Amino acid sequence: MNAIHRNFAVFLLCVLLTGCMVGPNYKKPSVPIPPAFTGAPPIGPNSSGQNPIANEDWWKVFHDPVLNDLESQADAANRDIKIAVAHVDQAAAITKATRSQLLPIVGADISAARTREARNRPNNGNTAGRAATYNDIQLPLFASYEIDAWGRVRRSIESSRSTQEATEADLRFVTLSVEANVAVSYYNLRETDKELSILDSTIDTLKQSVGLTTNLFQHGLGSELEVKQAQTLLDQTISQEQALEIQRAQLEHGLAVLLGRTVEGFSVPRSPNNAVPPQIPIGLPGDLLERRPDIVEADRNVAAATAQIGVAKAAYFPQLSLSALTGYESSNATSLVNLQNTIASLGVSAAAPIFTGGRLKAGVEQARAAYRQSLAQYEKAVLVSYQETEDQLSALHFLEQQSQSQGRAVLEAKEAQDIAISRYKGGLVSYLDVVFAEQTVLANERTAAQIAGERMVASVVLIKTLGGGWNGTTTP
Repeated sequence: MNAIHRNFAVFLLCVLLTGCMVGPNYKKPSVPIPPAFTGAPPIGPNSSGQNPIANEDWWKVFHDPVLNDLESQADAANRDIKIAVAHVDQAAAITKATRSQLLPIVGADISAARTREARNRPNNGNTAGRAATYNDIQLPLFASYEIDAWGRVRRSIESSRSTQEATEADLRFVTLSVEANVAVSYYNLRETDKELSILDSTIDTLKQSVGLTTNLFQHGLGSELEVKQAQTLLDQTISQEQALEIQRAQLEHGLAVLLGRTVEGFSVPRSPNNAVPPQIPIGLPGDLLERRPDIVEADRNVAAATAQIGVAKAAYFPQLSLSALTGYESSNATSLVNLQNTIASLGVSAAAPIFTGGRLKAGVEQARAAYRQSLAQYEKAVLVSYQETEDQLSALHFLEQQSQSQGRAVLEAKEAQDIAISRYKGGLVSYLDVVFAEQTVLANERTAAQIAGERMVASVVLIKTLGGGWNGTTTP
């Protein structure tokens, strides 16, 4: 009875010790956050309720049903998203396995053996010096339990849970990246359609120019050189259109892969880009970036690394375990389940490191180095996020001004083209002036289309850098 009391006292002492947890607790990393982005419109009297964009379905702010359909397909079938989902499931399973260490392990070890012992075996006294044959049937139920006296298991659970949260944030980041890539590819495709439309219209005009120069040459009012110049410009423009057709096909192929589809049979109907970027709300708060999935992932990695320091430190302390066994043992199966044939044991063990050659110290140093690495990664992610956001805000600001200037350039180039054609028909200038004017119009119209496409792409990238919009600052 005294031995039982002593074992029970040891057990109670171990239970009381389970409140101890070695290692540091997680603290949110501190990074200087500016009150607002410098490139965002300043706060003014009309600063409320301007075009909010939520984290989910952010692309609907563009009001494009084709884009909405493409995004839905990508969310459902993109392979990168499926890979990230599998990572989340794997991390969740690891968390469950780690949490199970807080519970005892219970099992059964049923065995049955028939043994014959030799007559001349050592210490043969139980059978009067004769050979013996006997049965040994055991039906035990055993249990073992590690007492988490120093918090090793709980720190491991903290680390696993934080890692799982990091993979969940990575899933959101991958999803957001895929959605942004779909939108960028889509607006690049639409910008290409706009340029193709411009080239189609220019080709029609150049065909008329070829007809005009040919007619004048046939009536002795022009030269064959002018015909060749007109025909050359037409062929050059057709070549540019064919190059754009290659670019459009490749953009379609890339979209098909993003949507998890094969290239065969996939196409997006041609439609020139006439979309306008959404208006940026004034006074974007600087802490909006805290909800970016990659920053959330980096923060959770810091938490996981913090917990791993505690796991490494716990290795310095004894590992306390309880073990118990109960069941039946008999040489006869018919009398196995009998009170007289019960077996039982209860034990407490403590395994403590004495000499490890510096392995435990190295483990703690490794955990601390991993923590410093994760902290630096978090700080870097925050700094890069501010840079990316300011880059896109600046791009949208100056692209809008560039678009206005380029629009005026297009109008002026068309006016110059009309003057050149009129003067050529009047015999006041050579056809070379017309060629130059037509090339100038084409170049300026294509540049205007490219700027419009860049504005849409910059809007998409800005939404991505803000974590999926600018509606609220709550981390998912």
